[in-house]
Amino acid sequence: MALSRALFLFSLIVTIFSTMAMAKDFVVGDKNGWTLGVDYQTWAANKVFRVGDTLTFNYVAGKDSLVRVNGSDFQSCSVPLTAPVSSTGRNTILLTTTGRRWYISGFANHCKSGQKLVITVLPQQQDAWWSPVPSPSASPLPSSTPAPEAAPPSNAPWAAASVPRRSLLQKKLFQIFNRNMIAV
Repeated sequence: MALSRALFLFSLIVTIFSTMAMAKDFVVGDKNGWTLGVDYQTWAANKVFRVGDTLTFNYVAGKDSLVRVNGSDFQSCSVPLTAPVSSTGRNTILLTTTGRRWYISGFANHCKSGQKLVITVLPQQQDAWWSPVPSPSASPLPSSTPAPEAAPPSNAPWAAASVPRRSLLQKKLFQIFNRNMIAV
């Protein structure tokens, strides 16, 4: 009886996970956050960014800022006059489309001192439950000269309030499954 219940739960979990994209939350710079003295290209080098993932930028409000720019502005560390600048201290950005994303600090000379990040966003992984995890080398590497972006930025950090929080359903199902397996 307990075994059949456990198998049922396992089947349910497999069904849910196989139809669900496995989005990831990336805290830019990990525990260091968005600040001077961090090599963000090294930080991003072993990560694969996909549509549906989120980037969270943590920094000291009023003492730093975040600006999404195009490739040429990234290269020159220029903040366009029309670019919205966020200085709230925390920005969560939902990656909604594929392609390159360029982020710089708009504060003083922080960008010229290396506080900038370029990533390539890949399509959502299909059937994430059964597919092997891609190696970081499988993602396109940023070139030394970023190409200019054709359209204006669409993943603005100031729209972060509308980013949905992650569901605890996966964690709860995992706990239920493990509890039942131990009871068997």
